[in-house]
Amino acid sequence: MNLDVSTIRSTAIWVLIVIAVIGLALAIVIKKIVGKIISLVLAAIVVLFLWQQRSKVVDYADHLQGTVCASEPTFFGIDVRFPGCT
Repeated sequence: MNLDVSTIRSTAIWVLIVIAVIGLALAIVIKKIVGKIISLVLAAIVVLFLWQQRSKVVDYADHLQGTVCASEPTFFGIDVRFPGCT
């Protein structure tokens, strides 16, 4: 197989353009994937934090069951009242 200079001149430009377009497309796809991964991680952190807060209130309610409601737990800094407590 023989290549001459004119073939290399004309073909090389198109090959470089195709490689640049593929690279740009891959960069866009990877950026979107990374963005989705970051969103999922942040959502998971929020869910875990909310679950921890929920568990804290439920555990406290179970602990106080059958006793006088002397104090109230907090949920993100907001006092939580139990049914039957005033």
